[in-house]
Amino acid sequence: MFSNLQFAYWSSTEYAPEPVSAWGFRTLDGLQTVGVKEAALYAVAVRDESASVPEPQTLALALLALGLTVVARRRRPA
Repeated sequence: MFSNLQFAYWSSTEYAPEPVSAWGFRTLDGLQTVGVKEAALYAVAVRDESASVPEPQTLALALLALGLTVVARRRRPA
């Protein structure tokens, strides 16, 4: 359960047909709305860090594949 939520929040996405407007999100009913940027709404800072750090499983699988490739090449008769 969330507490201290405001009625509506801005997103950073501009509404293309009207550059003076931006997309917003209403917490009361979950609807996305379009509003004039000068309106007094709240904002939530969100940062995506998933692209900068590789997943441990992906790295482990890549290293395993590399190791198996090296072993397979050494066992191959010349």
